[in-house]
Order: sequence, then structure tokens, then C-alpha cells
Amino acid sequence: MIDLYRKNETEEILDKLGENLSITESQHNAAVDSYKAVGNWLTSEDSELRPYKPVVSPQGSFLIGTIIQTVDPDGDIDLDIVCELNGKKSSWTQKNIKDIVGDQLTRHKTYESLLDEEGRRCWTLKYRENGSKNERYHMDILPAVNTQGHSVILEKVFSNLMEQKDENLMLSITDNERLPEYHQSTEPREWLQSNPFGYAKWFFEKANNIIGERKRMYSLNEQVNPTPKFQKERLPLQRVVQLLKRHRDIMFKDYNEADKKEKPISCIITTLAGKAYKGENNVYDALVSVISEIRNQILDYNPHTGEKEKWVANPVNSRENFADRWALPGSKREKFFYDWLDALEADFHVLKTSFNRRSLSESLEKAFGSQPVQKTFSDIGSNRKNLTESGKNFIDRENGLIGSATLGKSTESKLPKHTFYGKD
Repeated sequence: MIDLYRKNETEEILDKLGENLSITESQHNAAVDSYKAVGNWLTSEDSELRPYKPVVSPQGSFLIGTIIQTVDPDGDIDLDIVCELNGKKSSWTQKNIKDIVGDQLTRHKTYESLLDEEGRRCWTLKYRENGSKNERYHMDILPAVNTQGHSVILEKVFSNLMEQKDENLMLSITDNERLPEYHQSTEPREWLQSNPFGYAKWFFEKANNIIGERKRMYSLNEQVNPTPKFQKERLPLQRVVQLLKRHRDIMFKDYNEADKKEKPISCIITTLAGKAYKGENNVYDALVSVISEIRNQILDYNPHTGEKEKWVANPVNSRENFADRWALPGSKREKFFYDWLDALEADFHVLKTSFNRRSLSESLEKAFGSQPVQKTFSDIGSNRKNLTESGKNFIDRENGLIGSATLGKSTESKLPKHTFYGKD
């Protein structure tokens, strides 16, 4: 059983590690500038989309604050974007809208050079090829129509988002594999429905439901702003999701390319973590609790039909099963998910037992990679050195603990500053 002081120290390490796994301020700002520029182009005066006031805004991990760096330091970050139209011509089909968005992008010399081949639902701008050092990402642009005839996203602030009913946030999206609907249907309510902002609302409700006292430095109000400012701080659930996704990426980094495509997907990890989270006010407790509860959040049957099937319900659309592709012929997705879950439980067992810094460091390097873990310990060491030199650091001489882990302990004493003068 881990004692309180080592727990506090581990909490500090996990939180700093999550910070080091996050994208940098330069990467964040480059991404925001890029999707704002795309939005301006799609709404330019000669755009066919202009009368329908398209709004380009982030969705997915960038929106909910769980985006992380790639394992490969030279890899590409995925940035998911929604191009939301507020209405359309009555004659437009999904294909019309998808083509118009693509055509408008190709009319821009830079975007034409970045544009990848048409995807199933999205157009992708590959900033990797022509971008600067901080623009190593793929921007997936999802054309969508707001079926409610208005957009709460135009004035997207946290209070506005959280007050909306989920159905008011629903979008109709394009999907070129839904035939013949893709070519024929002009009624958006018949198209595939998606609710990225309703999902964000659900996640924020979970993340913000913290039991006990905690300084909430992460601003949900800021994050759902159309041009959010960079934020280093995260709530416990956000940090947990970041850590889980990084553990997955490390585990599957040496798999062949075909198998990598079947690794656990982020929306399942995020959803299960959100459902398992119990409002813990620190990363350590939240991580231990979520890992122990994830299995219990997966159903063995379809709740609507009673048929045997692995089921991970979309929290804002109970009839959508995020795990539906597990049952495809030849799919390795279910096996890979449970392989990952087994490894996750084994790798983090050390957090619930007595350990020293070396064993913790070795376990974390195995789970998250050497570079971010070594940087985390170095950052914490530098911070403690600065505290010591300013006379604000403490040591528990009985247990050999230094820093925040000693707070409140009767055996703590101030750590003297290093003078490096030696003794006469």
C-alpha cells in the first residue's frame, strides 16, 4: 500500500508527465492560426458556401484538451476540424457539399498543394509536407450541416455550450460509403448524424465534476472559444486520457502498419475513461480508479436488442456503438483492446504498491517512453533546486522525501540552500 507522501510525489510526477506529453504552445498556436485561415478562405466573398455562414472549429481531442504528442518526435499530429454550414441549397446532396468544400480548397494555391485525396468523410490538408517545424499535422476537415437551422457554435463559449440540449448540437455529415444516399438524398436529417460538440459537452461535465477541493486552473470557458488560448493546466480526467492514449501509442509503436490501424481508438479510450471517472481531485487517484473500472464499462450485449455483442455506447447517442468494428470478420480490434488493457493494468500495478523513485521511473519509461519521463524528472528536479535556493523547499528526513510530498508532515524541516563554499 502506498503511503500519502509517496502518493503526493507520484501525483506531481504524473501531472508534469501529462504536461510534457501535451502539444506545445507553438504547436497549439500554429494549429489555431491554420484552421482560422481555412475558415476565412471557405467564407471568402466568391465562395459558394458563404451564404450559409460556414464555421470552422476544432472537434475531438483538440477541443476537449486531451491531444498529445506523437511517439515519433518527427511524426504528425492529427487535428480534427468541422466545417459547419448553417443550411444549404435545397438541391444539394452530400456529394455536392463535399465537392464544393474540396473545390474551394483547391482554388487556394497553398491548400491545393496540401490537399490529400478525398477521404470517406473528410478532406485532409497535409501540413507536414510544406509546413514549418510547428506545423507537423494533418488537418481533417469534416463538412457538416446544422439541421437545427442555427449555430450555437458561432458564439461558442462554455456557458452557451453547456446550456444546449444535445439534439440542438447535432450535425448531419457527409459519408461517401453510404450509397445511394450520398449521391441522392437532399434531406440532411436522412444523412449520417454526428454530435462532436454534444460529446464535448458530456466530457466537460464529467471532467468538471470534481469531488473535494481543487484549484481549477484549466478554463473550460476558454477551451470552447473558437480561437482558444494555450493552456498548460489540465483537469484530472483530461490528464488521465492523455496518459492512457500515450500508453497505447507506446505499446503499438512497433506493430506493422496494418495492425496499427486496429489499435484501440481514442474515442473508445476517452469514453470509457469518462464513464469510469468518479470525480477524483488528483491525477493519481483518477488514474488508478479509471484503470480498475474500464473493463466494467464495456457491455457484453446490445442494450437495445439483447443480442450478444461488445458494446461501448456513444454517451450522446445510445444507439451508436463505438466498438461496432470489433465484430468485423478478421478484425483484431477486440483482441488488441484487451491486450492493451492487460498491459495497462500490469504496468500501473506499481502505483498501488510501495516503490522507490528508481522503480517508478523504470515503470513509467516502459509505459510512456524514455524521453518524456526523463524530462519530467529533470523538470521536477530543477524546480526543487530553485525552491531550495529561494528557501522554500522542505525535506522529511525520516522518510527521505523532498518537496511537496512532505507538506504537512511533522518531521519536515526547511532544506538549507547550497552555498558550495565548503567547510573551513
